[in-house]
Amino acid sequence: MTPALLALGLLVAQGPRQVRPSLPAGTAIPIRFPHSIEGGREKIGTVVLLQTTAPLEASGCAVVPAFAPVAATVVVSRPARSFGRRGRLELRFDSLAATGRVWVPVAAVLDSLEWAARGTLTPQGELIEKRRSLRGVVGTAGAAGLAGAATGIGIVPVFVLTGVNLALRGGRAHILAGQRGRLRLTVPLEVPAPERCEPAVDPWVSTVVTAVPALPPEATDKRGTSAADPINLLFRGTPVELDSAFHRAGWAAAKRSTIGALAVETGAIVLQTSDTAAPMSHEYYLGRVEDMRFERASLSARARHHVRLWRADGTDTLWAAAATEDIGVLVSARRGAITHRIAADIDRERDLLVGDLLAGGCVVLEGYATLPGARHAGTSVARQPFVTDGRVAVLRAVRCRAPGTIRGGAL
Repeated sequence: MTPALLALGLLVAQGPRQVRPSLPAGTAIPIRFPHSIEGGREKIGTVVLLQTTAPLEASGCAVVPAFAPVAATVVVSRPARSFGRRGRLELRFDSLAATGRVWVPVAAVLDSLEWAARGTLTPQGELIEKRRSLRGVVGTAGAAGLAGAATGIGIVPVFVLTGVNLALRGGRAHILAGQRGRLRLTVPLEVPAPERCEPAVDPWVSTVVTAVPALPPEATDKRGTSAADPINLLFRGTPVELDSAFHRAGWAAAKRSTIGALAVETGAIVLQTSDTAAPMSHEYYLGRVEDMRFERASLSARARHHVRLWRADGTDTLWAAAATEDIGVLVSARRGAITHRIAADIDRERDLLVGDLLAGGCVVLEGYATLPGARHAGTSVARQPFVTDGRVAVLRAVRCRAPGTIRGGAL
């Protein structure tokens, strides 16, 4: 055989060379933290697992699915100390599970973090919480007095419960369960070619229209005469199933509105510290106060994600819900009230909650529906404006997926 024919035979035998899909440096990867991580609590070298929150696309195909695990290692972990020493936390992102559960190495930094204050996340991805100062003590005293007068709790107990000793303590470098963020690739990411090309579609995007009962589109005040928050979700499942679904998603049940709970919440609002189960004000639907209340706290009690659920039938298996995001507080000593401001785009909160619940693995999205008379814009009884497409997401509780482990294991 001639050399030319031999070379041709080798090329035919080798076949076409498969090109691995690649994501360029700078690509953003949206993530969420299923469990809390805190500087000083985690040991250096601890492995933690995160989740992607949306599929990643290369060459028109999904090459990394939504909710894929991402492995990271704790490389900096320092607690907050007195006299202003700040907590520090840094993760090194090592690998992620591409389509087909094939783990591939990744090089990335934490580029943004939900609710992180300006200047607390360095360009290298290290979380360094801001200092507290003596000037902040004076401001805390004034805010505590105003908040105490507004809530009727009293200035002294509120100020004591805020903990003056915390004013000089450095901030905790703390990532809460359910908190979202974004990674930025520092080098290109090569992934195996998927067996078949699937489009990269967010898991909570659905055009399916599902049949639901003709329920009222909004909650009301106690008298039922003024509209409150719009209904933007419907759930099918038992109370136990829904409680499991929310807790697996990083959401906690809100406390009852007792004097002690309100004082703790007011103190957390004043000092801008977290209150993971703060009370909520009441709203009414079908003539009843809400049956369940869940929230996902931020690093400050001034902001949070929260939802109220009401029984919508006599079987305890259909629930109407209103989800909104608190983004600040309104304190009125004259009216004797302290109220949260909400984000006007309630569809964004609806979709965030759907994504969190799907990530938890205890629900499926059946589709969307529109309730009769649903408004697309308006103002609630608390004088909070809102805009919406008028749809409700319909979710059904299912048997939860195996949770896996968050440290040193695999999902």
